[in-house]
Amino acid sequence: MVRSTAMILCAGALVMATSGCSADETALPDQLRDPCALLPADLLGRLAPGARPSASANLGDRSGSRECAVDLTSGTSMRGDLVVTVSVDAEGMYDDAWRQDRCARIAAEETTAGPGDRSCAAVRPWDGGETRFDAWAWRGDRYQVRVAYQVVQPQTLPPDAEADLREVLDQAIRSLPD
Repeated sequence: MVRSTAMILCAGALVMATSGCSADETALPDQLRDPCALLPADLLGRLAPGARPSASANLGDRSGSRECAVDLTSGTSMRGDLVVTVSVDAEGMYDDAWRQDRCARIAAEETTAGPGDRSCAAVRPWDGGETRFDAWAWRGDRYQVRVAYQVVQPQTLPPDAEADLREVLDQAIRSLPD
């Protein structure tokens, strides 16, 4: 009886230790950095002249996100939106199925060429309503970054916007906690 109780306690301690280790691999949601810091004035001057970024957060105990949204109409003759979101999920919800779904939604192929462990990006020219840049990047199954830029007026992206936005995606992945 004593031996079986000791084995059960030992097994329980092992499960708790293993669970603790896997949880420790992922940063707490409040450790995510504000993605507005990734949008310096010169970049905003090119992509959203005169507009001001607005930060928000949705932080739980084991998962959460921080977002920086820029309403282009708030300071410019342009119309559209720019959004940068960094997310963490300690349970690893950003698995293959999740990533494939996100890439399919923007009609892009997933790649391992970076940024991050996996990513996908797409530029959609004017379709009668908007021109878009959408990109996703992941580090493992626990971290995700999204960059979305929608322009309604003018009907084309500003010069070098795609390169600028890909750089923001790369910086956002690199900004994630270790």
